[in-house]
Amino acid sequence: MRKALIPIVLMALVLPLLPAAAGSARAQAAPAFETAGTDTARVAAFLKSLQSAVSLGNRLKVATLVHFPLTAWVDGEETVIHNESEFQARYGRIFDASVKTSIAEAKVETLVVDQQGVMLGNGRVRFSPQAEHKNALKIVAINAPDQPR
Repeated sequence: MRKALIPIVLMALVLPLLPAAAGSARAQAAPAFETAGTDTARVAAFLKSLQSAVSLGNRLKVATLVHFPLTAWVDGEETVIHNESEFQARYGRIFDASVKTSIAEAKVETLVVDQQGVMLGNGRVRFSPQAEHKNALKIVAINAPDQPR
């Protein structure tokens, strides 16, 4: 009888701990967005909005997610995009297939964070909070595919 009770007692002690352990493992997997001056909820909302706008080809919405001047990789060279009208005119060359793929495949858990901001696609797209936009997250750079910064 005692031998039968030991596994039951052990299970009763261990089972309540399992969800907490699983939750903390998920929390450890998420980047520490505080380093970049933001938090997970804001990053997740920004990423969702960016992915939606890009997938729909909504250039106007994407432009609201950009901080100008924007440093962007256009036609094989680093270019400064000074304003929204210039951005709209070059949108197709800025958001080429590789940038769109990087954005579409991005997941909050795989983003890279440093003091300069948050990066997706191995540094292809960088965004960060911008004081002049009430600390809203904005894209600040679209880097070369082989030279993320």
